[in-house]
Amino acid sequence: MTRLRRLVPLALALACAAGSAACSRDSEVLAAVKEVDAFSTALVKTVNEAPSPAQGVTAAQSYLDQNRARIQERLRSVKQVRGFQISGETRKALEASFTSNAAAVAGLQLRYVSQAATDAGFRSKLEKLVNDYQSVLTD
Repeated sequence: MTRLRRLVPLALALACAAGSAACSRDSEVLAAVKEVDAFSTALVKTVNEAPSPAQGVTAAQSYLDQNRARIQERLRSVKQVRGFQISGETRKALEASFTSNAAAVAGLQLRYVSQAATDAGFRSKLEKLVNDYQSVLTD
């Protein structure tokens, strides 16, 4: 009987720990954040490191189109996560990631504003890239 009294609290503690770990989807969300960060960084880098911004925007649009479905699928899984399934720290990381990635991609319009002002074709391609990126994140 004494042994049973010692095992009951231990069993309850293990059950609680297992239950809370089973409900936590932090690792899944953080993996998706990492993937979206890499995608966004590659998109911006493709534009910035191209021989010309116009070539960069064309290459970045192609990269976005090739990876759109994969990124949207990852984001769909994140959107199904309920607030209680992730920690506050993970929620903050998710919000910070989306904010910084959106700002980095939208920042392309600021960086190339003079070229966009003089080249209507470039401006429309850049706007399409930024709008398509935003739709990947929000759809």
